[in-house]
Amino acid sequence: SLMGIISAHYSSQLMSQLLSIIGSLAILKAPADFLTNIGSGVFSFFYEPINGLVKGPEEFLQGLEHGTQNLARGIFVGFVRGAANVTDLVTHNLAGLTDDFFVDERNAYHKMMLYGGDYAASNKSIQDSLSIAGACVARGFRSGASGIIEQPSMYASRYGAIGLVKGV
Repeated sequence: SLMGIISAHYSSQLMSQLLSIIGSLAILKAPADFLTNIGSGVFSFFYEPINGLVKGPEEFLQGLEHGTQNLARGIFVGFVRGAANVTDLVTHNLAGLTDDFFVDERNAYHKMMLYGGDYAASNKSIQDSLSIAGACVARGFRSGASGIIEQPSMYASRYGAIGLVKGV
């Protein structure tokens, strides 16, 4: 029956994607990057105060401050980069499930927003970065919502009932 065919198709696609995620070396990058960032922060947290203590009490306090800042920075950067790496990996593998023609165009537009035009200035503020992030998230939701409606109807008009299933 049609439901059996659909179920078999999605099961096989899910299994192939899971195997590609598990076998991907990119998934090993996220924990290694995370541990590197945290490790450098922990190292600095201990090294800077000890190095300052050798020189004097004021240098010890400066080393403690610097080491604590590096620890906080390492933890923050570790979590953010780790989340970004995992998100990138999941996005790449989910994009592999689709054969939409606009995926490359959308990715190029996203890169242009991040690295080109007025946004390429090296003196970006946090407000600018949050604005770009919000716009990207909103565009993603809008694209996903419209794709749920447009793709099945587009494929159905081109290929009939089989196209409807492919569009879903």
